[in-house]
Amino acid sequence: MVWNKELKWLAGMFLACFCTGVLAMNLCVAVYGSHMRAEYHSLLAAVFGNVSEAYPEVAEEELVSILNREGNEALGAELLGRYGILEGYAGASFAGQERQLGMLYAGMNLFLILFFSCMGILLYRYFKNRQERISGLAGYMEALNRRGYRVEVEDNADDELSGLRNELYKLTVYLKEQAEAAMTQKRMLADALADISHQLKTPLTSATVLLDNLSENMDMDRATRQRFLAEATRQLTGMSWLVTTVLKLSKLDAGMVELERAWISGKALVEDVVRRLEIAAEWRGISFSLDFPEQVSLFVDRKWTEEALLNIVKNAIEHSTDGGIVEISGEANEVYVQIAVRDHGEGMTREEQRKLFQRFYQGNSAREDSMGIGLSLAKEILEKQNGYITVDSYREGGTVFILRFLHGNA
Repeated sequence: MVWNKELKWLAGMFLACFCTGVLAMNLCVAVYGSHMRAEYHSLLAAVFGNVSEAYPEVAEEELVSILNREGNEALGAELLGRYGILEGYAGASFAGQERQLGMLYAGMNLFLILFFSCMGILLYRYFKNRQERISGLAGYMEALNRRGYRVEVEDNADDELSGLRNELYKLTVYLKEQAEAAMTQKRMLADALADISHQLKTPLTSATVLLDNLSENMDMDRATRQRFLAEATRQLTGMSWLVTTVLKLSKLDAGMVELERAWISGKALVEDVVRRLEIAAEWRGISFSLDFPEQVSLFVDRKWTEEALLNIVKNAIEHSTDGGIVEISGEANEVYVQIAVRDHGEGMTREEQRKLFQRFYQGNSAREDSMGIGLSLAKEILEKQNGYITVDSYREGGTVFILRFLHGNA
């Protein structure tokens, strides 16, 4: 009541209603009493005048004494009732009517006092309970600010405060999930930064050592110098690719990439990827075998899907034996469009397949300069476009990556 303006207003309105009710009730009783007195006065005057006129020999003082005399009400009521006179008054005397009027005053005021007292007690209990629930909600919100997340569903009723509490609980669950997701992302970011630092340390150290040797040994023979420069360039190129790929993954994770999806030719997509990797394949004598129908189309983002497929095919080249072949095939049905990329390398174990798409994971068969991030990027891109990727591999039997894009969201 001290600080709650709403309760103050309600208490004031309740008191005003009580005072108004008492005043109106007493006014009505007073008006009724005045009207009743006027009727009795008129009746008494008529009786006194008629008796005086009928019995002039009777003295006025004796008539007044007779009219004021009490008793014989039953006899009078019987005689008057016999002729249908004054039936509604039931033979009550003037003094008795005044007593009844006083009792009416007292009874109505007592009724109003009891009625408003009961209403006040009920309202007090209601608002006290309501205030306790509001205080509980306020405490709950303070706990939320201190990350004290808890969910309570007991004592749920069908009122506005229960509805508000339910909404707060929904918000609590959402905030808790967001907080847990934020903590998970922070841990993932810390792990990613640690992995990136680890991945950059080796090539950066190698490039630094090579450049230091070049700067300190000015008389180094030309062949050695060229070899050192080529190796330093390779290490720096690998670091540049790593940073670029990590930035792409970060954009995907942060939802900053808007995929512009459209219908494209699957065969044209595969041919563009092969064209970009021809030189890398020729260095190792690896050839491509394409079996992709002309009519197969994909509803994807061209640039990002090409990036994903490029990483898959590049991985197949890296794990193929020199002079081997990489097979790329495609097919479509009513459920999905499939692209399969197969190499004939040494294959992977089940454990390697299970960890293959983890960021910065390098299997036993990974190349020395592999960063372990290309397949993770490919998986992220596919999942953003209602697709998924699987792998099947056997020792001495090669590996096949299967990319599937589900229909129904074009």
